[in-house]
Amino acid sequence: MLDHTSIEINGSLRRNLEELLKLMLVIWCKENQALKLVAGKPNDADKSIIIQRRGGQFGFRMHGSRPVLISAIEPETPAESSGLEVGDAIVAINSINVLDKSHSEAIEIVRSAGDTVTLEVLSTCTVLNPDKIEENDDEEDSLYCGYIWKLAGYASGLPSDKWLRRWFTIKTDNCLYYYKTDSDDHPVGAVMLMNYEVAKDCENHDQTFRFDLRKDDAPTLHLAADTQQGADRWIEALVQTVDRCQLQDRRVEQVKWNQLLEPGAIISPDCFGYLMRLGHTSSNRRYCILKDGCLYFYYDIHSQNAFGVVCLYGYTVHESTDQSINFAFEVLPGDLGQKPLYFYTETEQDQKRWITAIEYSIKQSQCLQMK
Repeated sequence: MLDHTSIEINGSLRRNLEELLKLMLVIWCKENQALKLVAGKPNDADKSIIIQRRGGQFGFRMHGSRPVLISAIEPETPAESSGLEVGDAIVAINSINVLDKSHSEAIEIVRSAGDTVTLEVLSTCTVLNPDKIEENDDEEDSLYCGYIWKLAGYASGLPSDKWLRRWFTIKTDNCLYYYKTDSDDHPVGAVMLMNYEVAKDCENHDQTFRFDLRKDDAPTLHLAADTQQGADRWIEALVQTVDRCQLQDRRVEQVKWNQLLEPGAIISPDCFGYLMRLGHTSSNRRYCILKDGCLYFYYDIHSQNAFGVVCLYGYTVHESTDQSINFAFEVLPGDLGQKPLYFYTETEQDQKRWITAIEYSIKQSQCLQMK
């Protein structure tokens, strides 16, 4: 069983992440949306929050840069009762404007604040229009789209000679959706492209520029474009998506397999060693192995298998702003609905080693996903 901060690796990793995002409340905004919002009103904060340090910490975490966002608020800390909210964009820290500051610069300002910090923030979660966010997200999810022809009878499996013009879009969940028109919100059908084959159809002459989506034990989806160039572009986009499906499926299977192995059996890890993992009220020393953007947790170096794994796709890693713990660092998700991770090491050298390795491993895994 995975621990409560882990993303379970069952089925398609992409589908799991998509389902997680669908269940999230709209209490956050993406960094680029927050940037557009605050860029027009650079000094217009709607909340001024004063937080007194207690027990060596303020109790909030920051993520991103230009703008810096509040990514987490620890329970039973000064930040919890301050009125600060996850998703708030920080305009200024102790009267220093941080809209153009990097994440590390913002951290340094907080560290030098002493026992009191004053945050001027903008509540992005209430200012932004959730309907607009959803609309923009839908556009960003589309990898390729356009009008093409579809042979009727696909859903029923019955042969037909009637061609229908439909709006098709390939999305980042590796599905091909089709709509009656490009203005429709709800698709009339969808095809999960895993294990499909894309092929030109040169034998049938009832429709030119034709190509098919084929899969064993499934009806063939017959499609056609208006031009040969259009058909070639669609074939290329579909082939790339099918290949990406296969790669992601292989990666999920590899993660499952690695989780069953003892620490020494994982070949060429990106980093390994003991980490102190911080929880809300306590910390645990765990042996960890980093491999291809995934962090595997073991009770100790002699464990027979990993008790948990976190896939860090889309995460970033930073030094911690918490001065009460030496050599701490944060691994933060790109989407604030996912769980952040907090660690510390025994030495500064170890801290830098892990931060560098995690940055590299995430970058390499993202490059593999794009191939």
